[in-house]
Amino acid sequence: MNFRTCFAFIIVSIFSLYASAAMGQVQIGGLADFEIRKGGSDSSPYVNQTPNENWSVYTPYLRLFLGGNISDKWFVSAALQADYYDGKQLSPVFFSVMNINYLPISNSDFTITAGRFVTPYGAYSNRVLSSENPFVHLPLSHASGLPISKTRGTLYSQVDYGDDITGLTMVYQRMYTQGLMIGNRLGDSGWLSYNLAATLAAASSHFEYGEHMTPAITGRVVLQPVIWGSLGLSLSHGSYMKRDDINISLTDNELEGYKKTLFGTDMELSYHYFTFLASYNWSKWEAPYLDSVGTSISRLWEDEVQVHHISSELVMDFPFLPGAYAGIRAERLISGDLKNSQSTYNYEQWTYDRDRIEFTTGIKLERNVLLKASYLYSTNSGTELDDNVFTLQLSAGF
Repeated sequence: MNFRTCFAFIIVSIFSLYASAAMGQVQIGGLADFEIRKGGSDSSPYVNQTPNENWSVYTPYLRLFLGGNISDKWFVSAALQADYYDGKQLSPVFFSVMNINYLPISNSDFTITAGRFVTPYGAYSNRVLSSENPFVHLPLSHASGLPISKTRGTLYSQVDYGDDITGLTMVYQRMYTQGLMIGNRLGDSGWLSYNLAATLAAASSHFEYGEHMTPAITGRVVLQPVIWGSLGLSLSHGSYMKRDDINISLTDNELEGYKKTLFGTDMELSYHYFTFLASYNWSKWEAPYLDSVGTSISRLWEDEVQVHHISSELVMDFPFLPGAYAGIRAERLISGDLKNSQSTYNYEQWTYDRDRIEFTTGIKLERNVLLKASYLYSTNSGTELDDNVFTLQLSAGF
């Protein structure tokens, strides 16, 4: 555990001790996923979040939750996490959540949050810290690396960047960010809820400290007029590039001027034993072209790239076996075009399209213990990969 993590742990512990003395309401819990996984010969963290083609027995996520009330209006929340972010080794323990919260209005859910919190974007933000997720894998919008880098800009095939350079996902895979957030839930039934945040970076990136003068904006609004249906809208816009030796040729203003825009909508419907979720995400990055040594390359293409994500999933609970279910999720990641600035007819895709289907089944062994089996089938329009994955996962909340 590094110095910053130790310092943060001490601060949260002090808050918790104070909360314990003042209110006696400290909550401690956790979430751990244990997996047996086998992928195809082209498996990698960048392709399918799988270390390699061999059988793997490991814990992809391990989280410890800590929360406590300081008073009627103040409380703190934290989550210590270790994970296989790059798929090959367990990361050092760090705080994925660490915030202080203020409830300024009596008898209201209006909350002001400062610190590190779950990124308020997309339907998956409700699952990231829950053992109730019916699927094993992250959706393509959170897991599929794209040829765009927060230090190098647009990555393209004519340059050899080395094996250590990987691209961003539409939404940062660990699903946390830092900044200031407000949230509320309106009506007795919660027919409208929202979370709006000013953050250090757009949803695809994560910074430990402020890199730019202007914050990014990320938020989510959910309308649920009936108990069986909801509609969600999400948006993120802001700077995403990080200062590095490789982009030293760019001024601070130029670096901040490259923006990432992400828009998403999702709809969830429930009927008897069936739950259906459909989502759409669109992302645009404004980016420079830097070669392997950081030289800015003059290109004919406009300095923006786009990608679309479409996903639908259906989960059916088994009426004859309480706690058991089966589900399917079908997704497609669609590459946008690079437009030639000297012609209105010349286009070129900046990455390849990707299709994925995940079949899953599971059963609750206890209230917070879920055993899942998953098979992930993938295809793409680029070089065909042997990257299908079988996974057996035990997800336990405590």
